[in-house]
Amino acid sequence: MYQIEDRIELLNKITSFSKTINGVQGLLLVGSGANGFRDEFSDLDLIIVVKMSRDVVQIHHQLCEYIQHHFTVLKEKVYRHEEDIFVSCFLLDHFLELDLGVWSKSKLRATKPHWEIIFDRENNEIQVTLEESLKANSCPKIDDTKKDSLSFIWQFFRSATVALKRQQYIKALKDIDFIRDHIIRFFCIQNGINYDFDKSIDHLDSPYISKLKRTYDVKMNEESIKKVLYEVMDLYFDVVGHLGNEDKKIIRLLLNEMLEG
Repeated sequence: MYQIEDRIELLNKITSFSKTINGVQGLLLVGSGANGFRDEFSDLDLIIVVKMSRDVVQIHHQLCEYIQHHFTVLKEKVYRHEEDIFVSCFLLDHFLELDLGVWSKSKLRATKPHWEIIFDRENNEIQVTLEESLKANSCPKIDDTKKDSLSFIWQFFRSATVALKRQQYIKALKDIDFIRDHIIRFFCIQNGINYDFDKSIDHLDSPYISKLKRTYDVKMNEESIKKVLYEVMDLYFDVVGHLGNEDKKIIRLLLNEMLEG
């Protein structure tokens, strides 16, 4: 297992090298590290900001070559999200993970708050861009989120029910998990959280959280999964509230007819 010092050394070396590359405007520390690394298991998430879009491919190549030459790379995967946005994931020796983004400045946007700017060659320009993008990506309205979910969630209740009748227990649990994800999203948005829902949910103080946790206590048989499906249904509509009154009647009727009939 890597040591905290290994992560610091990696950050310092990439910072120093990126400053030598013409066309690099700045470097951001993102992920958990931007707000103080959560613990000794946290990986290192960085974004290199490239001033001109046309230079992104070349600079990405330079950075990858540097990492491969100066560190022991066990595994590597490169994702090209757009013409001028790359994310490369490296698993280094001692199992330290580095997720390195290379973004053109024109595409830069904050997907989470509290990113730390390691350096910016253009007098705080990156900070302004991040703040503006965060304002544009403000927390969604909870009622709009619920209405959108209600428009299609019935399909997953029905799919889980059919899978259960067919004794496709893994499929049923996958559908139930999709419904749980919506419940988690509702909880977090109601508490002003618009990022990292799965990471935040365990720390929220609500009686609903205890009910949610109990739905994960399930055995791989029809009776146990059926019980959880009903519990998830009740919890989903408790959280949705009056907006889901009509949908709840239909879905409860569906479950009763298919599972109890």
